[in-house]
Amino acid sequence: MDSLVPSLHTLEGDYVAYTITLSAITLWLLLHRLLLNRGFVFRRQGLSTDTRAAFAIGVSCTLWTGAVFRRVLVSTTHGPGSDGDGTESGTGPGSWGNYATAIHTLSEMAIAPLLVQTLFIFWLSSWLDSMLLSRAANSNSNRPSRLVTLSHVHDIYSWESGLHPTFYRIFLLTITLVVSVPASCAIATGQAATGILNLAGLAVFILDGVPKHTYFSPSVAHRYCEDTLRIVLPTTHHEGTTYVLPSRNRGMDATWSSKIAAEHAEADGEIMVLFSKMRAQEWEPSEVLKRLRSTMAAYRERVASLSVGQAERLARWIYADGGDMRTRAIECARAPGVHLIGRDLMFALCIAEYLVFISQGRLSRGIREQIGKLRLMRRSGAGDGEGQEDRAGTIGYLPGIEGYKEAVEHVYSIFDIPVERAAVEFTVQPPAHSFALKKAPAGIEEYVGDLWDLATHHSESTFSALYFFTTVWFMEMGNVNGFHIFPLRVSSRDGDVQSRMVIWRQAWFAACVGQLLSVSWIGFGGFVSGYFP
Repeated sequence: MDSLVPSLHTLEGDYVAYTITLSAITLWLLLHRLLLNRGFVFRRQGLSTDTRAAFAIGVSCTLWTGAVFRRVLVSTTHGPGSDGDGTESGTGPGSWGNYATAIHTLSEMAIAPLLVQTLFIFWLSSWLDSMLLSRAANSNSNRPSRLVTLSHVHDIYSWESGLHPTFYRIFLLTITLVVSVPASCAIATGQAATGILNLAGLAVFILDGVPKHTYFSPSVAHRYCEDTLRIVLPTTHHEGTTYVLPSRNRGMDATWSSKIAAEHAEADGEIMVLFSKMRAQEWEPSEVLKRLRSTMAAYRERVASLSVGQAERLARWIYADGGDMRTRAIECARAPGVHLIGRDLMFALCIAEYLVFISQGRLSRGIREQIGKLRLMRRSGAGDGEGQEDRAGTIGYLPGIEGYKEAVEHVYSIFDIPVERAAVEFTVQPPAHSFALKKAPAGIEEYVGDLWDLATHHSESTFSALYFFTTVWFMEMGNVNGFHIFPLRVSSRDGDVQSRMVIWRQAWFAACVGQLLSVSWIGFGGFVSGYFP
């Protein structure tokens, strides 16, 4: 009769295979807890947490599979009834050619983690394709993803919708055959528990019977290395555009990404609330900076690493002060007929400037002396002395429309692009009544000038003033006169390497759970009763 732990019971005679199996299972369970406690880190250079976790599971299951295969090979070659050279005594044909022996061999392979092993092979092919796609993007190639795309993913847990149909069908057929054939052979040779539990694990995986994992919950941290400073944009959708700040040898970029609750905690809890209050005309001008400050402070906590080199690189970028000219490039697409002065790009610039501001103690003297170029130091709580704030040296803090134009010119100098006429010349009519200004503007230039004065009065930096201005403009005017809330767009909805790896989380979780079900009736009972996972 089969043991309550059939797979481990079968391996007890082989110390190596038994040890590797227990080690792999322990690693998977420990990794699950570590991910929940420590969270995930995105990076372009090196491997993100998703990739590292996948390799840890994949390598451990490969060792497990290899140990089982070695055991099967040894028992087939040197087991009872064998002459030690791969042939059975008195039978003639080799044991691998014998039908009964083949069935027995396949049944023994049922104790290997074939479910996870197959997933690892297909995941590895998608990861390699993503890496090649990333290199192609760096060389300005528009090659589409052959295996994985985020264009059809509307539920972050629906990993199968991110695979190209042919790739998914091949994967489904392969994993069904790889798991079900050895399981059926195990049942045929009297190892009913092993075979049935393997088929149960396969069914749970294919039929999406595993509960959703909790890696996307707000309590699980998602942090960024300095080469992947993602700026998630406020959205009510389950996916959308994410900006990525410049880093070494790379300019401003945009990628398509599924919505992760931890990343959007501030955008949803602060910025989306602000938008809602503005639409209901229940906001105060001081509220914009208050919520923006809260969002930027929370963002800093999600930056896992920011070296002095990257902080100075960002500083030279936002101050348009030489440095690496590659950072001035716009790597993604631009919305047609739209200038750069858009709300969400200003939001990204606010965060970039804030990162430089809070890193000022580590910056070179020349960079520190430029901080006041874009920020009112005393209003930010970092100035010295008393009396009236000196605004003369801060870009954009001239009165009226001239201040707005100065700020716009600086934004274009950041990207080394000539100022577009639509950004500084207005050909539309002002709103009949401005809630922000509490009056009916006589003309568009009066509206722009007064709105800019209000923005600078309730801001602490050039970019926060631009964010105030563009946010109110969108609420009161809409996307007109070349304005649009996000002027930079993704080149494709395939997503970058990090975003494509994220959607595999549910697949890995389901495969590991399904595999663990095949190890023990106790685990299967816990799954059915709702105690596991």
